[in-house]
Amino acid sequence: MPVVTDTEAIPLTPVYTIVISESGEATVDGCPIDKLPGQDAREAALSDVQERAARRGHPVRVVAKDPDGSWPMIVDYDGAVTVLDSPHPKPEQPAASPPTAGPAAKLPQQQADLRVTPEAAPLPPPTGQPVSPAKTGPAVDWADPLPADFLGMLDAVRAADEQGDLAAAAVAAQDLEDALDDAFGPVHPYTVNVLAVRANLAQRMADWPAALALFMQAAERRHQEDAPREETLRLARGAHFAWKHLVLPGKACDPAAARQHSGELLRVLKFVGSEPVIVESTERWASWLMLAAS
Repeated sequence: MPVVTDTEAIPLTPVYTIVISESGEATVDGCPIDKLPGQDAREAALSDVQERAARRGHPVRVVAKDPDGSWPMIVDYDGAVTVLDSPHPKPEQPAASPPTAGPAAKLPQQQADLRVTPEAAPLPPPTGQPVSPAKTGPAVDWADPLPADFLGMLDAVRAADEQGDLAAAAVAAQDLEDALDDAFGPVHPYTVNVLAVRANLAQRMADWPAALALFMQAAERRHQEDAPREETLRLARGAHFAWKHLVLPGKACDPAAARQHSGELLRVLKFVGSEPVIVESTERWASWLMLAAS
């Protein structure tokens, strides 16, 4: 039975496109989908979309195409598929708003669908409820801005990012994290928020081993400090996304490194309570890597 009864509640975007070719190959939004041993193209494509739904935290819209036709559907992260009787409605185009003057805005949060390369680094700290104080600093909300003494260093990160010099931004972010670590400790919200910035910068530079390590550290430290869960899970998904770049064919593919880090990634995903579909996908690919190496 379909679990989605109120299809109007599903966001109108994104609408993913699954294409199954006559030769039995699958793509999602034009990206080839690799099949695990024993999987057919449809199962592999739906599994990929399930992960996307889990990352977004809600069911997603899909148009599935094969040589026999095209079907609009809703796919949830638990694997439930609801085939629709009519095409997906088109979203209304928002009216363009005039540019406003003022100080530089905070950079937007990382794109929720982590399979797609994000277009901007999320420099602002995540929002959420107050948490227990860190071991070496005053109690703060995870959304609080940095103290005035550190804003100059944060401005250096932003300036380098705005100039497109991600390597310089990453160095400046590490300097800022080191300074916050010295002042407040490694698990203080100020420090962990900047650690997350470093993870996102590594991802934007396609430095997947560094992104994997940084995302795992940030997610684990947030969970240890009872930080707001939504951002913690987003960082854990970022670790999974970085790891899959080491697994899947491409110039970043490094099966040995993926095998080396699979156990630690699974530990962090389970520790923070990541969505089952993310954990199960990691377990399947980790098992495949071990078999391929034997």
